[in-house]
Amino acid sequence: MKNSEIWKKTKEWLISSDLVEPNIYDEYIKVANLEELCEEEKVIVVKSELSKWYLENLAEPIKNNISDNVGKDIKLTVLTKEEFEKEKEIKSIVSLKKERLLVSGYTFENFITGSSNINALNAAKSVIENLGTKWNPLFIYGDSGLGKTHLLKAISNEVSKENVGLNIKYFTSSDFRKNILDSLMDGFKEIEMTKTKMNDIDVILIDDIQFLANSGKTNEIFFNIFNSFVENNKQIVLSSDKFPEQLNGFDKRMVSRFSQGLSVKIEKLDNETSLNIIEYKCKIANINLSSESKKYISSFFGTDVRKIEGIINKIEFYFIQNKHKPGELIDVDYISKILEDYSFAPGGEITVQKIKDVVSQYYGVNIKSIDSSIRVQNVVKARHVAMYLTGELLKKNYSEIGLAFGGKDHTTVLNAFNKINKFLKEDKLFRSALKKIKKDIVS
Repeated sequence: MKNSEIWKKTKEWLISSDLVEPNIYDEYIKVANLEELCEEEKVIVVKSELSKWYLENLAEPIKNNISDNVGKDIKLTVLTKEEFEKEKEIKSIVSLKKERLLVSGYTFENFITGSSNINALNAAKSVIENLGTKWNPLFIYGDSGLGKTHLLKAISNEVSKENVGLNIKYFTSSDFRKNILDSLMDGFKEIEMTKTKMNDIDVILIDDIQFLANSGKTNEIFFNIFNSFVENNKQIVLSSDKFPEQLNGFDKRMVSRFSQGLSVKIEKLDNETSLNIIEYKCKIANINLSSESKKYISSFFGTDVRKIEGIINKIEFYFIQNKHKPGELIDVDYISKILEDYSFAPGGEITVQKIKDVVSQYYGVNIKSIDSSIRVQNVVKARHVAMYLTGELLKKNYSEIGLAFGGKDHTTVLNAFNKINKFLKEDKLFRSALKKIKKDIVS
């Protein structure tokens, strides 16, 4: 069924319902259109912010009606025409980058090296040559956004390529915990089955194990799996934001096991590595920046890879919006104008970076985790608050906010706004907390 036919049916339903007054329908809803960003995501495109406001208040029943008409659950967003055009551009950028990533994948060859991370790369390569026998576990640690995930996935890909018969499994900490918790919910038989499945793995890689802290039964099962792997010369690779001895929330015997192999740190990006990463990301995005522009980005935003990726996304999107010719050389003055919201400004001026800094301090989280995909409760809360305040204080739309927070899409931002608005209505303590955070930002 075409979108025009779906929307016609939905409008007929709206007219017959008591959800909207006839004059509101005629003025603000009748002229709206139904479009789509992808197969599972419909968008109501409106002509004004007031139309958007009316339709956002009706979004849930309209979504349900459209889902009934198409015979499956869909996502629904309300956007102005300008926002919709921007979202289409972002979708095309993200889609193209995903295609490029599928081609290149996570490899040692596209892991950009320098003095800050060369030891970690060499350790990763050495482990592949001595699986389970020399450095077990390999423990890679360092701040978020420095390339730990890339290395773990590169190890997985390289081992798969060189050892076709091996069973290799990469887990995020949340995926690993979910596997264990699901089995715990289903009783003893399922727990034993999960242990058996884990023991059938030849190489296990677990990312961000710090989020397994204080996990009780999960850690007890992990300890048993860990011992079995070491005893049977099966390789374990772990990553964390801290050195093993600095991890809290783990049994001492577990921390001791983490330390028994090889622990290697990825340092904060040095200037040379940062510039090399910027060069590589610009090449992927087909952006031609002057040497001064690259140095500017490195100086202000080159502390981690994710931040660099967010900056390049912002520049790439800006170029598309302003119809720059491919290969056009961009100087530092132009880049500093595009990125003026991304750094602290003198005189206490409010910027995205300042909002992130104040919010991260209030919730006691690493500022880099706000731009990440980490789903730990206090990080998610901080991320949502920072997104909400960026919209409120800087008047950014969902697309712009998404780009400023590590390239999130508009539905992620919309979800953050909905949750914060719900907390504001229902939680008096949260209202007070938000008021204090906002005061700290504007002061």
